Amino acid sequence: MKKWSAAVFVFLFLCLFPVMANADSSPSIVLDGVTINQQSGAPAENTGKTVMVPIRIVSENLGYQVKWEKATQTVRILKGNSSIQMTAGEDAATVNGNRVSLDSPPLIKQGTTLVPLRFVGEGMGLQVGWDNGTKTVSLSSIPPVAGTEGENDPVEAPEPEGLSELQSISFGGDRLILATNGKITPKVSSLSGPDRIIVDLPGTTFAKEFIQGQASNPDGSGTLLVTDSSLVSKVRYAMFSQTPSTVRVVLDLSQVATAKWSLGENNVLLVDLAASNGEPTSQPAVPTNDGKKVVIIDPGHGGRQSGAVSVTGAYEKDFNLAVGLKVQALLQQFTEIQTVITRQDDTELSLQQRVDIAQLNQADIFVSIHGNKFTTPVPNGIETLYSRKDSKDLADVLHKHVLQVTGFKDRGVKTASLHVTRETTMPAVLLELGFLSNPADEAMMLTEDYQNKCAQAIVDGIVEYLGL
Repeated sequence: MKKWSAAVFVFLFLCLFPVMANADSSPSIVLDGVTINQQSGAPAENTGKTVMVPIRIVSENLGYQVKWEKATQTVRILKGNSSIQMTAGEDAATVNGNRVSLDSPPLIKQGTTLVPLRFVGEGMGLQVGWDNGTKTVSLSSIPPVAGTEGENDPVEAPEPEGLSELQSISFGGDRLILATNGKITPKVSSLSGPDRIIVDLPGTTFAKEFIQGQASNPDGSGTLLVTDSSLVSKVRYAMFSQTPSTVRVVLDLSQVATAKWSLGENNVLLVDLAASNGEPTSQPAVPTNDGKKVVIIDPGHGGRQSGAVSVTGAYEKDFNLAVGLKVQALLQQFTEIQTVITRQDDTELSLQQRVDIAQLNQADIFVSIHGNKFTTPVPNGIETLYSRKDSKDLADVLHKHVLQVTGFKDRGVKTASLHVTRETTMPAVLLELGFLSNPADEAMMLTEDYQNKCAQAIVDGIVEYLGL
């Protein structure tokens, strides 16, 4: 794969000098330290989003084929069982039979087909650099980035019966969280031009519940928009390879950043990003002495787990997420607090995965947000649940603040053997912010005003409990 990938890129870059150099000079092309002889080619074009590279029929001695289907305006790059297929004007491509989104679709200009260099670069697995001073294009294999184990070892194809399944993807506080149901050996890499972090999971496929609950497309691919990071603009994911079965997650960077990954119990992968100066922008997996309090906000349910269904058909999972995101936004105003949210979209997480996120982040407190339900419409009000004695004070403070702003019936602070409050090791509570089965409660709960009040009350309670 690497040999024919390199060959394709050598050919593509032979076409670049009208854009990258003056008309009377040709750039040098270096592949893994070896200068490649140049050939003439059509000019590339910078669209502002990416460099579009002309692709031509390539001589057979390079060991691969490039096919152009005029009727469908489709270009195919072939080598053995590997293939990349793109169609002019379409914002999706097919890599080894898997559909993958494109930021810039192929285009035809003056009879020449142009394909996006960024996409092809990721597909070929090469790192591309440009030195404007020396007019040199450099092509090299992607270097691995630091991890806590196995980062420099080659990843072998797993046995067919040993595939792990990716169950959820979430991103918050400059931390990527991937939850799987089996053993994984991640391969984390960096690419430039533009900058991004690549996370490959060999021996992994998408879980059915992931495709049904979180993925944007039926094949499991999709995009997670990021709004709370100065480093990452979005997260993309897709099946990268069938043999071996490999899920690829791409973090598109807003600025140069480094990544460091760690594996926790129950097959949860954390990828922490840091700015180019090396200083972390989020709570790392290893504890620091910065003195920040780590607060876990856990919007209950998600994905196929809708939770309670209200009297008008609204889902509890959506209410929980709405309040959780508001709490997260408010907490981010406090420099003394590092906020981690277990999900920031319609992601499905198991109860144990929520516990794992709290444990891996070495949280100071854990707050799970829920709506209540009963078999009849009569019960109503607020109740706060906890499992261990060390959680009682947190439960009392949060319950007090929520009760004050809602005006709902006080159902009290109670003990309950709930997984997320029982299995965590830090003070942990579960808030029931009203009954979705009660018409009066539900009418208030689904309003923006009520959700804002609850979020502010939760934040006020957290700040009081932490003594900030």
